[in-house]
Formats: sequence, structure tokens, C-alpha cells
Amino acid sequence: MAEDKNNYSRIIGTALIFFLFFTAINANASPDGAVRITSTEGFKRAPSFSPDGNLIAYESSETGNADIWIINLSSGERTRLTTGLSEDSLPKGWSPDGRKITFTSDRSGNMDIWTIDADGTNLTQLTIDPSYDFYSSFSPDGTKIVFTSNRSGNSDIWVMDADGENQHQVTTSPSEDMIPSWAPDSRRILFRSNRSGSGDIWMIDFDGTNLTQVTDGHAEDWGASFSPDGRRITFDSQRSGRMEIWIMDADGSNLKQLTRSGEGISMCNTWSRDNKTIAFWSDRYGNPDIFIMDVSNVKKSDNIVYAGFLLIFIGGFLAYLRMGKRR
Repeated sequence: MAEDKNNYSRIIGTALIFFLFFTAINANASPDGAVRITSTEGFKRAPSFSPDGNLIAYESSETGNADIWIINLSSGERTRLTTGLSEDSLPKGWSPDGRKITFTSDRSGNMDIWTIDADGTNLTQLTIDPSYDFYSSFSPDGTKIVFTSNRSGNSDIWVMDADGENQHQVTTSPSEDMIPSWAPDSRRILFRSNRSGSGDIWMIDFDGTNLTQVTDGHAEDWGASFSPDGRRITFDSQRSGRMEIWIMDADGSNLKQLTRSGEGISMCNTWSRDNKTIAFWSDRYGNPDIFIMDVSNVKKSDNIVYAGFLLIFIGGFLAYLRMGKRR
């Protein structure tokens, strides 16, 4: 009987060792596997991937005021696109051909939507309303631009043609609707609204129909982004006690926390076209910098855990059967 117990212990112990080994080799030295790609002084935020995934546009105040910069992910080379004393911020969208970037600037005297070519030329103002227009992005098909504006008296979602024509209001609630982003179909728009009593993620068609609540709860949820294949949504949320990035299936299932920022926060997420990588800003190391993260192994990590427990269970079951045969 003692020998059977020893055999049982050895089988369980071996299974546990294999489980811990495979977990360890899949772990990253960083708590969440994020990689910092900027490390200069100044506040950096609002990253967005170029369509080919090789470049990231972002906002940086390293020169004293906010400007639009681009970093090459292969070489690490950085290029400053805007200069001057204006506040140029929130470069949240590239045109599908990779030629233009839309951003927010006060260079005309108030906050408006502008575009600039990726080489720093052809600076163009798209909105001229005396209100506050901000947080814009191109639709995936390149025909429209979504943005936030308070020209109706409070923050609402607006859409215009890519050349600035045909500006029209999408949301009309007295609540604060902001931080829009497109679905891959160029029809639906994710946005953040407090119309339910707390900040949640909502979705609406660009013509103002089919309003749908995506997240609910007492926690504050902020900016959200569809994966390019439309299967998943990442969003910023304080549901863990501090601002972190979460991921879920497009139907709201399989909710998981992605970032673990220690004493800092992580937010302003965006996807690469490869459906594997997100970019965001975080101050986890003190200074707000741009990070990237591989999210293709989110389910893989869960599968490793499940496989480990299954291995332990099978090992224990086989040991139990062996003990039963020897009685």
C-alpha cells in the first residue's frame, strides 16, 4: 500500500513539474509581455499603426508642446511630422493607403480636425467650426472620417467625408459620447458614452441607427477598438481598480484583462492589421511611453493552464486505477 502511494505521488509530481515547466517557458519576463518602443522625455499617447504595420504614429510632448511623430518599428527611427507652437495631438487614424494621418490641432485658433501626409507634407484643415473637434480616424474603406465634437452643446459623435465635406451628427444624446473608432465594415462605430449612468462602450451605425450597448457595469470603460478581422474588441477599463486594457469577443464573451501595469496605467489601445498586435500608452515605468503587445497568445496561455490541469487529472486517475488493480 505504501508503494502504491509512492507511485501515486511520483505520477502527480511528474505531471506538476511538466505543467510548471511549460508554463514557465511560455511566460514573458514582463508581467504582461508588453514591449516599450519609446523612451524619450515627455508625454506620449494616442498610437496608431500604419496599414502595413511597419510604422506607428503617436503624439509626443518631448519638444515642449504636443506634436505628431512616427516611429519605424524595424529600425526604431523616429520622425517628427508637425512643428511649431500649436498643440498637435491624437493621430488616431491612417488612411487605408498609408498616405495620410488624421489628427487634432489648435493651429487655427481652436481644436479642429486636420490631415497630414506621412512624409510631413500636405497639411490640410478639415473642420472649421468654432467648437471643439477632436479624436478622429479614417474608416477602413477610406471614404469617411469619424470624430468627436461638442458643437451641439455636448460631446457627440460626428462623421464626414474624407475630404471634410458632408459633416453630420451621429449621436444626439444629452450624455457625453466620445472616443469613436470604426468597425472593419466601415459602417459601425464603437464609442464611449455615459448615457447608462457610467462610462460604457456602445456601438452605432454611422447613419445614427442600430444603437447597441456593448459593455455594462459600474466600472468606467473608455476607448475601444475592433480587431481588423472583427472577431475581438479591446477596450480601456478601470474594472480592475486602475486603468488597464481588456479584450473580449465581439459578442461580449470571453472577457480577459490584457495589461498589468503595476502602479501605472495603460490605455488608448489600437490594433495592427495582422490581428496579433496592439499598441497603447502606459506610464508603468514612470514616464508615459508607447508600448506594443502580442495578443495572439491570449487563448494559448489559457490552453496551457487547462492542459496542465488535465495532465494532473489524468495522472491522478491512472494512478488510482493502478492502485485499484493491485488490491
